Amino acid sequence: MNREEAIHRLKKENYQAAPGQEFEIDRMQTEDAWGVARCFFAVYGEHYPFDVYYIPEQLVEENRLGNLHSVVARTSGGDVIGYGALFRSSAHSRRVYEFGQGIVLPAYRSTTAMYCIQGYVLEEITAHEDIDEVFGEGVCNHTLTQRLCAIEGFGETGIEVGLMPPDAYSYEEFPNDRISTVLCFKCIRNKPQTVYFPLIYQTELTYILSGLDISRELLPAGSAPPAAPESGIASQFFDLARVARFNIYRAGQDFPLKLTALEDEAGRRGIQVCQFFVNLGQPSAGWITDLLRNRGYFLGAFLPRWFDTDGLLLQKVTPLPNPASIKLHSLRAQKLFNLIRKDISSNKNCFRTPQW
Repeated sequence: MNREEAIHRLKKENYQAAPGQEFEIDRMQTEDAWGVARCFFAVYGEHYPFDVYYIPEQLVEENRLGNLHSVVARTSGGDVIGYGALFRSSAHSRRVYEFGQGIVLPAYRSTTAMYCIQGYVLEEITAHEDIDEVFGEGVCNHTLTQRLCAIEGFGETGIEVGLMPPDAYSYEEFPNDRISTVLCFKCIRNKPQTVYFPLIYQTELTYILSGLDISRELLPAGSAPPAAPESGIASQFFDLARVARFNIYRAGQDFPLKLTALEDEAGRRGIQVCQFFVNLGQPSAGWITDLLRNRGYFLGAFLPRWFDTDGLLLQKVTPLPNPASIKLHSLRAQKLFNLIRKDISSNKNCFRTPQW
């Protein structure tokens, strides 16, 4: 079954789970996979940008491979009325998982389903799997997911401006603006290490680290090119979402040429959001950061254990969403947003609108 076939089947059956049923929280079983597809279709229609949640065979296989650890709220009648997961997304380290896809059917949103799913994921799953760090992307068209992360002890480390396309969410106040997310991390297994910070972001990274319960030594990153001739970059293009992500796990002298080639490819694909993840375990992080800022990239977030060593997100978004569309739960998130706006306004190479 492909995405088109799954969507056709979901539309045709128009399934409705009966309200008011008792439910339990458990790891997803094979027989739950179509119920998960129903759940995503009920919440997002056909617009969720990742195929795997509509296609049961893919969802089961991703769990078997350990790329996903899926949890469901299942009724006694077998309906899946809620879903959450830890999953490998864009982190270069395979021991860093994203917490997300937390959804509950509208008829069950007044229940404890979402809180119970979240607790199971962050307690049971992390206790029994090889996981070092968990992060979440709290959407900013509302503050619920940001609040859920705060309850579980996540620390905000930055903001992905305009990450998600407007048709992935219903946002009546700003229907044409891309949806931003707050990045937040929770340490599962601490590993003391050195962070080579770009001098331009010393103040920002010092502030971010002050709010995280991790052990780090800060050393200034150099501005000279690395000794290695060839860069190592892992690329991801999400064409439906118009997002491109590039993990620079090894800096090389050829990075300027590779940067041009990657941006050209992004332009051909109609990409609106380009994200580069810089390895802060390498002294050349300063050189890489300077090159990206000269191309109009701006501060995004600090990323604990992203490469096993830490990372730094730099981003370029065209067009930028209205700043008023970014709803933030905490004072710390608001402080991070102000730092990002300052970085945009201070860099003449950044594209920006008058609101910024």
